[in-house]
Amino acid sequence: MSKQAFLDVSSPEGRRRVALGGESLSIGRNPKNTLVIQDQRASRFHCVIDRTDRGFKLRDLDSRNGTELNGERVDSQVLSPGDVIRIGQVEMRFVAAGSDGSQAAPAAVAPPTAKAPTPAAPDDAAQGPSRRGRRRQRPAGEDDMALSDIPAAAAEVGGVQDLEKLVASSPDQSFSEPELSLVTARNQVLHGAAPVEDDDRLSSVGVHVLRLLLLLCIRTRATDVHIEPRGATGRIRARVDGMMIDVVTISQETLGRLMGVVKVLAELDIAQKNVVQEGHFSLEAPQRHVDYRVSFTPAMHGQKLVLRVLDLANAPRYVQDLELPRWMNDQLRKTIRQDSGMVLVCGPTGSGKTTTLYALVRDIDVSRRNVITIEDPVEYQIEGVTQMPINEHQGNTFSTLLRSILRQDPDVILLGEIRDRETAQIAMQAAMTGHLVLSTVHAKDAIGTIFRLLDLGVEPFLVASALNIVLAQRLVRKLCPHCKVGMKPPPQQMMQMGRYADGVAKIFYPRGCTRCLRTGFAGRRAMFEMLSTTEDLRDVILKTPTMQDLRKAVELTMFATLREGGYRMVDEGIT
Repeated sequence: MSKQAFLDVSSPEGRRRVALGGESLSIGRNPKNTLVIQDQRASRFHCVIDRTDRGFKLRDLDSRNGTELNGERVDSQVLSPGDVIRIGQVEMRFVAAGSDGSQAAPAAVAPPTAKAPTPAAPDDAAQGPSRRGRRRQRPAGEDDMALSDIPAAAAEVGGVQDLEKLVASSPDQSFSEPELSLVTARNQVLHGAAPVEDDDRLSSVGVHVLRLLLLLCIRTRATDVHIEPRGATGRIRARVDGMMIDVVTISQETLGRLMGVVKVLAELDIAQKNVVQEGHFSLEAPQRHVDYRVSFTPAMHGQKLVLRVLDLANAPRYVQDLELPRWMNDQLRKTIRQDSGMVLVCGPTGSGKTTTLYALVRDIDVSRRNVITIEDPVEYQIEGVTQMPINEHQGNTFSTLLRSILRQDPDVILLGEIRDRETAQIAMQAAMTGHLVLSTVHAKDAIGTIFRLLDLGVEPFLVASALNIVLAQRLVRKLCPHCKVGMKPPPQQMMQMGRYADGVAKIFYPRGCTRCLRTGFAGRRAMFEMLSTTEDLRDVILKTPTMQDLRKAVELTMFATLREGGYRMVDEGIT
């Protein structure tokens, strides 16, 4: 390990380490800088780090957006180990020589006095001492802790206290941890709503940590929790608005207790350590019910646990909640009220296709129509709808169940996914014989969906006759309304947007605040591309079309591409 101090640089392009020596280190967008960063919020020559008698000193070069140090704008400041410099989406953590435990720290950059941490296990040595001792001292009453401020290891009960502080700092305080009840896979309350007594903290630490994690997921809109063993420690991360964020590092003992509680709730064999295990459990909160899918998978240091969060409160419930353009909204509502036809939603994994289908189903009058779904697996339960999970081990595949439910007199069929020729043909024949069929396809865009169906071997006349609407979608992160910053768009962005940049005087960029966990984003929204099948389009499909033939056929219709929808959101300051 070098005796030099260095910067740990983290940006959307990746991570790197930059050494700090005797010469000044300049930072900015201009290629002449020592450290060149590609961020629209950075100035050409943004700031510089000088070596002085007192240590390393950060100095802002009158940049247009300022330089943040530990969440606050500074003009000039001597750096301490663990300080975080932020410019736009680029984060740089200052690490002094010896602060990782390999060399003694020189007096010029010695960390501030703090309580000595508990000696770390061998695997912890690479992480260095707890960041608790080298984090900026905050004024009394300040609670702007963000996920990026979480210590790498805790000196107390395996990181539990740091997790408690993080949950307490969340702006959403609608309910607290003692009000949560953990419910097993058999719908039995195993750990009811009750506070954790101080005397029982160590014995019930697994339950306490799990409750804190689930509460954090609710408050931050997290969709997944990843609990990963790392030798003598365990790392916990969460996926918030589609991005992975470090939450906390816990001790091996706490990790084992946490995983044991999850296995009991999901009714899995706690003795199995090297096999794949899957299950589910749920959580009850005041006026809130959340389901969780559990997946244990063997890894190098033990089983990795992933919790998939199924929280209806964070998902659009009805078509109007999808925030579609008005003409798309009207066309969809008109189609789902028909007696027959097919609506396909396409996009990659994780683009919200199933959520859109559920919103369509909830807009259907299930009291007057027989609605049946075939899913893999059933994610959300819908009142008044018959939902069937597939089970390939028992022979219940999409195609076999689809054949079976056609004898159940359905009016509306929701098919989780069209994967093969047989399923596609049965679904389209059903759409032509008095059934409304809703399904998903993995395709790049709306026009690509037609080629995907033809590639599966479906006859062109079936595609042309059965298909009514193809809806392509992607999810984009919404800018935090409390901290987004508007600036004049640079020339290269104006060129990229082309004709969509006409009249755009300002484009908004992420900044980061306590309300958005310093990410600059809060929530996600879908952008859409809709293709309605007209008579002209059907004629083209029947003639073995090319991509150009289909594009010409849709030019005369109300068709807007995904790119156009994205630029519209940029213009509106949404993303």
